[in-house]
Formats: sequence, C-alpha cells, structure tokens
Amino acid sequence: MTYEFSLEYGTYPVKKPVVDSLLMSKYKVPDFLADNDQLHQKLLSMNQLFHELFLTLECQSHYIGHEFPDKIADIRKLYQETSQELIASYPDLNFKIEHFLL
Repeated sequence: MTYEFSLEYGTYPVKKPVVDSLLMSKYKVPDFLADNDQLHQKLLSMNQLFHELFLTLECQSHYIGHEFPDKIADIRKLYQETSQELIASYPDLNFKIEHFLL
C-alpha cells in the first residue's frame, strides 16, 4: 500500500492517493496510525500550524503565511522529522513524500 505524505489545506497529512477525491474522507486518519499516538499528535500539530498560514473568509482561503516566517520554519522542521519517522516506523509501507515548498 502506498500513502502520500503532504500538507494540503483541509486534509490530513497522511493519505491514500485516490483518483476521485470526492469519494474519500479528506481528514481520515489511516488505520496504521491508530496505535501511534505520539506520531499522530505530531502530525496534528504540524497540520494545525500549516492551516494557520491561511485565512478563510466567505469560503475562500487566502494565504497569509508570509506574515509568519517562524511558523514556516517550525513546520519545515516538523515535516522533515515526521517524514523520516513515518519511513522508519513503518518500513513495510510505501510513502510518497511530497516536498514542502514554503
């Protein structure tokens, strides 16, 4: 099974890639993370910081991350650590690690 690790607004960072994203829950936590509370909490913290880089007004998301360089640095560090932890903790799973571009 291949999982994607990426930060996208409105989604959980670890997800199965699917052709039709309307058929999947965008915030479903994969079953294999259910017993790894420490990693799950790290993913939630990183995702929360990422979502704070956007302001939602009238159903539109606006990027305001340029005002928070410290948050971007924190996210970058967490992203690197978490991607390595996923690979090390679950060697039997394949992960497509997307680049964090901010």
